[in-house]
Amino acid sequence: MPALWQRALAALGVMWSLLAAGSAVREARALPPDPMARLEAEFRVLATDLPPYGEVGYLEPYKDGGSVDAVRTHYAAQYALAPRIVVGRTGQEFVIAAEGTDRPGGDPRLNGYVGVARTSAGHRVFRRFAP
Repeated sequence: MPALWQRALAALGVMWSLLAAGSAVREARALPPDPMARLEAEFRVLATDLPPYGEVGYLEPYKDGGSVDAVRTHYAAQYALAPRIVVGRTGQEFVIAAEGTDRPGGDPRLNGYVGVARTSAGHRVFRRFAP
């Protein structure tokens, strides 16, 4: 039969584990929701308006193009639209313009393109109308 000190030490270990688990659960609940699932769903809607494979152009947002949110949005588009290859440039037949790409007075990067689709989140697909 274990000695009293061994039982006390085991009980202390169990209590410490429960306290640590409770703390971890509280911290996990306090984290903001991961935006990737939402972003991926926004871009999957555009898949029907794009070719099934090949390169698709992508325009970064006009403001804060290199921000963490902009990069996250680009990665979400790449992941959601695979096996298409989403590249950060124009020149392809199809171009995705992420929400917020509008430049005041129009966007010269979209000259020669016509809008094909728009999501409720503001992402758009353009198709080149002149080779």
